[in-house]
Amino acid sequence: MIVNPQLFNYRLIIGALAIAIVVLGSYSFSTYQTLKNHQDFLEQETHLVQNELSQMIQSYDEVKTDNKELNQELKDSKTRMELALDSLNIMKADASLISKYKSQLAILNSERTRLFKKIKSIQVENDLLQTQVDSVSNELVSKVSYIKDLELENHYLTTTLSKVEALSADNVHAEALNSINFGTITTTDKLNKLDHIEVCATLLSNKLTPIGNKEIYVQILNPQNEVVEPRGSISNKTNTLTYSGKTTIQNISDEMDVCTKININSKANLTAGVYKIFIFQDMLPLGATEMELN
Repeated sequence: MIVNPQLFNYRLIIGALAIAIVVLGSYSFSTYQTLKNHQDFLEQETHLVQNELSQMIQSYDEVKTDNKELNQELKDSKTRMELALDSLNIMKADASLISKYKSQLAILNSERTRLFKKIKSIQVENDLLQTQVDSVSNELVSKVSYIKDLELENHYLTTTLSKVEALSADNVHAEALNSINFGTITTTDKLNKLDHIEVCATLLSNKLTPIGNKEIYVQILNPQNEVVEPRGSISNKTNTLTYSGKTTIQNISDEMDVCTKININSKANLTAGVYKIFIFQDMLPLGATEMELN
C-alpha cells in the first residue's frame, strides 16, 4: 500500500488543529464561566455593601438628641455614608474597590456604634437627672404647700391675736352738721345744708390691749356704697380700706369717748338715702352705725 506523505501530513495537521480548537474552546468556556462567576460575586458584594450603607443611613433618621455638638457629629457621619453610597452607585465594581468600601464600611459602622453608645449614655444620664429634678420638684411643691399652710395659720393666729388685743367700740353714732350760719353748729338731715359729718363712739380696752398710740379710721358710705370724702387708704395682705377720716388716740386704760369731725368739701356723690358709717382700728372693724339724709 502506497501512502502519500503530503496527504498524511495534512491529516496530521488538521487533527492537531482540531484538538487545539477543542482544548481552546474548553479553556475559553471555563475562563468565561469563571469570569462570569467572579462578576456575579462582585455585583452581589456591591449590593450587600449598598444595602448595609442604606440601612445605616436610615438608622440615623431615627436618632434624636438635644445636644448640638452630638447632632453635628451625627450629621457629619451620615454625610460620609451618603457620599460613600453615591460613589459606590456610580463606579463600576471591582475586587479592589469592593475591598476598599468594605474597609470604609467597617470604619463607618464603628463610628456609628460609638455615636449611638454616646447618645444612649447621654439619655441614661438625662433620665437620671430628670428623675432627680422630678424628686426635687415634688419636694419643692411639698415645701411650698407647707409654707402656704404656715402662712395661713400665721395669718389666722395674727388676726385672732389682733382681735383679742384690739379695742372695742360702743355707742357709735353719727350726725350731719351745719356750721355756716355765723359759726353756729347745728345738726341737720338736709344734704344741701350739711358741711360736716361727726362720728362719735366710746372706745373700750381690755387687759390684753397693748400700751401705745392707736390709729382709728372712719369710713362713710353713701347709699350706692361709695366712700364719702376719701382721704387715703391702708392695706394688708388681703384687703384695702379707703377711709373718710382718721384720728390718733393716746394710751387708753379703760374707756374713752372719741369724736371725729369730717369736712364735706364736695357733695358730688351725696344722694338722699341711708348712709353707713364704720369705725376701724387699723384694718379691724370696731363698730358701725347708720344715718339718713334727704
